[in-house]
Amino acid sequence: MGIDYMFGTYDYRVTALAIVVAILASYTALDLVGRVSAARTRDAYAWLAAGAVCMGTGVWSMHFIGMLAFDLPIEMGYDFEITALSWVMAVIASSIALLVASRSQMSRARLILGAVFMAASIAGMHYTGMAAMLMEPGIVYDPLWVVLSLLVALGASGAALWIAFVLRDASRLRGFAGKATAAVVMGAAIVGMHYTGMVAAQFPIGSICGAASQLDSAWLATLVGACTILLLGTALTAAALDRRLENHTAQLVRSLSQANSNLRHASRHDPLTNLANRNLLHETIEDALARWREHDEPFAVIYVDLDGFKVINDQLGHDAGDVLLKRAAAAMTAVVRHSDTVARMGGDEFILVLEGVSSRAGIAQICEKLLDAVAHIQQGTTSLSASIGSATCPDDGTKLSDLVTAADVAMYMAKNKGKNCYQPYHGDMATRIAEEYAVQEDLRGAIRDGELVVHYQPKYSTRDRQLTGAEALVRWQHPEKGMIPPDKFIGIAERTGLINDLESWVLDSVCAQIRRWLDQGLTVPPISVNLSAIRIHNEDLPERTQACLEQHNVDAGYLMFEITESLAVREILRAVEALKRFSAMGVRVALDDFGTGHSSLSYLRQLPIQQLKIDRSFIKDLGSCDGDHVEIVRSIIGLAHALRLRVVAEGVETEEQMAFLDSLNCDEVQGFLLSRPVPVEDFGNIIARQSAREGRATIHLLPGA
Repeated sequence: MGIDYMFGTYDYRVTALAIVVAILASYTALDLVGRVSAARTRDAYAWLAAGAVCMGTGVWSMHFIGMLAFDLPIEMGYDFEITALSWVMAVIASSIALLVASRSQMSRARLILGAVFMAASIAGMHYTGMAAMLMEPGIVYDPLWVVLSLLVALGASGAALWIAFVLRDASRLRGFAGKATAAVVMGAAIVGMHYTGMVAAQFPIGSICGAASQLDSAWLATLVGACTILLLGTALTAAALDRRLENHTAQLVRSLSQANSNLRHASRHDPLTNLANRNLLHETIEDALARWREHDEPFAVIYVDLDGFKVINDQLGHDAGDVLLKRAAAAMTAVVRHSDTVARMGGDEFILVLEGVSSRAGIAQICEKLLDAVAHIQQGTTSLSASIGSATCPDDGTKLSDLVTAADVAMYMAKNKGKNCYQPYHGDMATRIAEEYAVQEDLRGAIRDGELVVHYQPKYSTRDRQLTGAEALVRWQHPEKGMIPPDKFIGIAERTGLINDLESWVLDSVCAQIRRWLDQGLTVPPISVNLSAIRIHNEDLPERTQACLEQHNVDAGYLMFEITESLAVREILRAVEALKRFSAMGVRVALDDFGTGHSSLSYLRQLPIQQLKIDRSFIKDLGSCDGDHVEIVRSIIGLAHALRLRVVAEGVETEEQMAFLDSLNCDEVQGFLLSRPVPVEDFGNIIARQSAREGRATIHLLPGA
């Protein structure tokens, strides 16, 4: 005799609610997968845990809302412990889903394994939840329908994992539409598994629910449904806020990256012509030399100087001169290939690097084209011409300095021949080298015989224009040639090694002068002395500096060293070590010409410096229509202040520049607007007047003050 079973009925309104909860839980899961995959490691674990709880609770609550829709002619309820166990299984299933879908790759094996575990957990949740009814006699399950419910769970799990993986990185519009569609599919699959499992369940007539007195099904489903919708809504809101924060952070990162990129571009390109500048040119030649050493690839260096441009610039004005320089840069760029480099060395001088070119005939042909291109540039009745020299690697040199010097010498030979012509380098042009040797010997004698003098260029507070310091600049008072500017002998001193003796003399002279001023009762501001790359290489420099300070009884606080940015970056490890020793002594350090080197935002943290000097090339266009320079200067000042560095702007020549710098909160300025470099007597009078104003001494000014 067969067993008779009770027939249950469904409330389709409650069934519809169960479907809505399942779809909402599915959408929440898909949204949280994107948060898990996008978050950092620590945050990813938090989103994984929160997502598992939210999704698991949603699937679990759908089960009980679905049970509410099922009505048997007996009183029903649920055992609390078994119900809690079924919730844990739902959370485990959700954890598996989120963990698998958030991986960077989805292999077939991972998809199948994840689907099996997820389906087992969902099925376990369903049938454990059914067992929480404690039916007596127990529920009878139809094996075929049970197997079918498991297959539905397996298929739904696999589809859910794949959909979640595919849609996790979708754009907002495509993501919403795709997630909404996928959520409907997933929700229907979850509901389908539930009701397939319900079809498999058969309740014998006369059965009673042993948990009827514990958790009332109507109360439980209503409470769980309301709480679940609230939980899922909270999760979606949190994910949306986190996504908005992430987008805002990403925007800030992009802005910073763009600013860094602009700063790096500005540091390696000429601001007027946008050609490569000296720094990028040197990098290009060094790279070409490396390729020659490794692959025997020749190249040529072309030196171009515009004839008589200073006169043209003075006649037409600087604005018209800038236009001509831009047109000359464009004309030369159009002559050479994209793989070649055109750089502006400053003023009216350009250097080109031609890759893979070594034959004199080929170089001559290119130089003739350059001459022709420049000759076609006119401004009114004025036309341009150029003198060009060339050198090749390896014929004329295998070092950067040798090649540039050889091309420079050849260019001067072309100019001496009558200008508007081209001259390749020849060995007999070594006369120029001989001339440099003569300068070298004269300079050696100048250091010995006291022909050098130190001029001081003051630095002032931007806000109140009070004296804050000065930069010591060496000048050569030649007995026959008169005052020789530093650009005529500093380069030779560096190439020949005389820079050590020269800078040692400057340091000794500055310390001795500081002592004299102090003995007069003057308030002496910090005096900065420039250091070259060769000096940084000297490991005994800190000891020599300490000895000089002690010899003249000068406190280290009166002294500041200036090193260029390109030197600091190129010799970062050596520079950091040396500068740390200076800081330990109490000697402050300034980073000079900032913006003309590599301008990396990372190395500044490594350098023990106290002051940052913005290169004059950025100050020149402040107050013009060039907003890029304003933003670059603003960024540099903001960065320096964030690192607790004082900022000095070099090359301030107009009140408009001064006003801009004041508005940008620049700390100090240096330039012709307030003072040119002055002899020691004049600078002594400047600090004497300031000392008198401060009331710290009774000062007698030197004659001419």
